[in-house]
Amino acid sequence: MAEGFEFSFDGLEELQRDLEKAVQKAPAQAEKTLIELAKEFKKSAKKRAKEDTKHVKREAGEERKAIANRWGHKLVGDRLGAAALVWNSAPHFHLVEDGHQLVRGGRAIGFVPGKHIMEKTMTEYKDVVPERFEKMIEDILKESDLN
Repeated sequence: MAEGFEFSFDGLEELQRDLEKAVQKAPAQAEKTLIELAKEFKKSAKKRAKEDTKHVKREAGEERKAIANRWGHKLVGDRLGAAALVWNSAPHFHLVEDGHQLVRGGRAIGFVPGKHIMEKTMTEYKDVVPERFEKMIEDILKESDLN
């Protein structure tokens, strides 16, 4: 049979360094991208809420209770296992989001359909999120000399 085959690879150390550099950058970059997406999502949902609820009349002092002014976001988890939460803390947000019975004089006289603010915003971001993470990965590879 064949004897004495010998293989030699040059530049593996350089490739290893570049890969290690990319692996070190990925978690922080993913976290940064996720925070940016959460802020953009919140901004988009807030804008949609203002548009969908602009017909609502408010008395003086009730502006702080408005759905459009009660948005928040935070990151939960760590690094690559992180998730972004976006919420609205207005006590009546779920009624506007999902709809509710219209009650007059203790009797239900109809149904007010929901505005589905979060649902519409999630649909809007369905394509944006994968694109942003693909761009993030391309940037990491480019910075690490792996492209």
